[in-house]
Amino acid sequence: MSPQPHYAQEHELSPRLRLMRWLGRQSWIKKGNNRLMCMLHNPDNADDHYLFDVDFYGKRYRGDLANFNDWLVFCYGGAPPTELRVLAALTAEIRRTRSGPVVFFDVGANIGHHTLFMSGVADRVIAFEPFPSVRSLMEEKIALNALENVQVVPVALGVADEDLTYFPGLGTNSGIGTFLPSNAPQQQVSHTLPVRHGDKLFAERGFPAIDILKVDVEGFEAYVFRGLKERIERDRPAILTELTPASRSVFGSEQAWRECFYDGAVFAAVSGRPNVPGFILSPFDYQTSEEILILPPEMAEFIASRITS
Repeated sequence: MSPQPHYAQEHELSPRLRLMRWLGRQSWIKKGNNRLMCMLHNPDNADDHYLFDVDFYGKRYRGDLANFNDWLVFCYGGAPPTELRVLAALTAEIRRTRSGPVVFFDVGANIGHHTLFMSGVADRVIAFEPFPSVRSLMEEKIALNALENVQVVPVALGVADEDLTYFPGLGTNSGIGTFLPSNAPQQQVSHTLPVRHGDKLFAERGFPAIDILKVDVEGFEAYVFRGLKERIERDRPAILTELTPASRSVFGSEQAWRECFYDGAVFAAVSGRPNVPGFILSPFDYQTSEEILILPPEMAEFIASRITS
C-alpha cells in the first residue's frame, strides 16, 4: 500500500514559501508580484510538486504548487480573488433585495475553486464538471470540508445530448481544457466526455431557479448559453463569464451574443488586482472585454453604482 501524500500545513512552510504568500498579499507592489513569486517557485515547472493545505475563506484547501490555479490560491488567496469578490457581492445583493435561499451554478467547475468558495457564501451550489481527473480534485475538497450543500453533476452543458471529444489543458493549467478542436493544443491526447442539453437536463433533474451562474468553459460558452436559453430567460440570473477570441468566433457576432440573454440585459467588464481588495466594473466592449458580468435590468443599479469610465 502506497503511503498517503503529505500536505504541508501553514506552520510547516519553508521561509521561501512563506515569502511567496506574503508577496502575494502586498498591495503596494504595483507590478511584478507574479515575477517575484515565480522566482521563488515557478508553477510552469510541472515536475516541481509541493502539496499544501491552507485556509481558504474558512475552508481547507489542498493543492499542488505544480498546478497553476493552486499556485494562485497559495500566493494570492484565490484564482483569482477578484471573481470571488464579485460573486460574494452579488450574493449579498440578492439577499438584500429578496428572501429565500441563493443557489449558485458553477458550469466548468474544474478543480472546484469557485464551488468551494461559494459553498460558504450561497445556500446551495450545483457544479458541472465532465472531466474525471479534475472533478476528482473538486470532490476531494468537498469531502475534506464535509460540505453538504454542494451537488456535483459529471457532465458538460451544451445544445444537445451527445458525447464530444475533449482536449485537456497541457502543462500546469488544468483550466484550459476545451471541446473546441481549433482551440486545442497540438499533439494533445483527447477524451470523449458527456454533454447534455442544458434546459432538458435542468427539467429532468428538477434543479431550482438559477440565482447566480458562472460559466468558464474555454470557448464553449455559446453552446452553454444557447442550451440554457429557456432557464436564463425564466430565472434571470446574475451571470459571470468569459469572452475570449475563441468564444467570440463561436458566437459569431455581438448580436448573437446578446440574444443568449434576457431582454434588457446590462453588461460590464470585470477587472481588478488580486492583491487589492474589491473589484472594478467598466463599460462593456464586445471586442475587447474578457471577464463579463451580465445582470437583468432589475439589478442594473449593482453595475451603475460601481462602474468606472
